[in-house]
Amino acid sequence: MGWLSWLNPIGEWFSQIFNSIGILNIPGSTYFIILFNVLIAVLMSLLTKTLIDVEKISRHQKEIKVHNDNKKKAMDTADKKLWQKVQRREDYIKKIQSEMMIQQMKPMLVWFIPITMIFFLMRTAFINIPIAWMPFRFPEIWIIIQNLKYYGNLTWMGFTGWYFLTSVGLGNYVRRFMGASPQSTGGAAMLGAR
Repeated sequence: MGWLSWLNPIGEWFSQIFNSIGILNIPGSTYFIILFNVLIAVLMSLLTKTLIDVEKISRHQKEIKVHNDNKKKAMDTADKKLWQKVQRREDYIKKIQSEMMIQQMKPMLVWFIPITMIFFLMRTAFINIPIAWMPFRFPEIWIIIQNLKYYGNLTWMGFTGWYFLTSVGLGNYVRRFMGASPQSTGGAAMLGAR
């Protein structure tokens, strides 16, 4: 990340502060990254609730699900009337899918640069520092493998791997708890997956 290299001194300063308060050692680093992820998820949820009409997105997702169910039923049963009804709504469904995609991208457009800078600062502060011990070996996944060190059956995970693992594990729960996530989210719902 060459364009963010100007942040290195700030990241090193954070590293010194974290070291002085004991966050650079396990379990402090483990818990700190979990709390950091919760904070990021809360801020992202607040931004989402501010920029997006979550209820409208949820209503649209229900409409799309009904449409896709009718489409599948029409194809399975060869019901011409149902098929015609599905075809009449096809343009409307494509329009709301497009609208949903644009709405769901708004928070990311606002948040992308700040989160990239924050992530870079944190990664610099925690470079080559064990964040969490795992009692097993991870499969060699690109995003995680560059942050793993093996010691027998134990593995220590660095900042990037632990950040992404906890982000995936906690992010959806925080968004749902804060009401910033429709009941079925993401591309799978928009594509008609169940």
